[in-house]
Amino acid sequence: MRKLTTAAIGAACFVFGAGGATLYTHAATGSAVYNVFEANITDEDAYKKALPEVQKIIKENSGVYLAGGFNKAKTDFGKPEAGNRFVIIRYDSEAAFDKFWNGGGKAWIEKYAPQARSVRVEGVEPK
Repeated sequence: MRKLTTAAIGAACFVFGAGGATLYTHAATGSAVYNVFEANITDEDAYKKALPEVQKIIKENSGVYLAGGFNKAKTDFGKPEAGNRFVIIRYDSEAAFDKFWNGGGKAWIEKYAPQARSVRVEGVEPK
């Protein structure tokens, strides 16, 4: 019985410690940020050739593709989409997104998709 109690206390300490570390990290970095990118790409082949460059910058700054691609968005309500490329990317924090944006992301968009729209929104904690 004593070994079981010791194991249970050890497991509880581990769980609470991990939870505390998560809360501490979250407090230090802020909520995740979601970036929605919309563009009307007329030369898909040229755009696709340029994608590896920006994908590298996204990945280096904690960006993770969640959804999107060419011709995958569908309008459920309101005006039809203006573009043919929609992408949703999650960044760990506002600071991570800012590093992406200032570290080459903005320049890449200005070069390869100057008419694009990029919108970011802070994530919410699930309840």
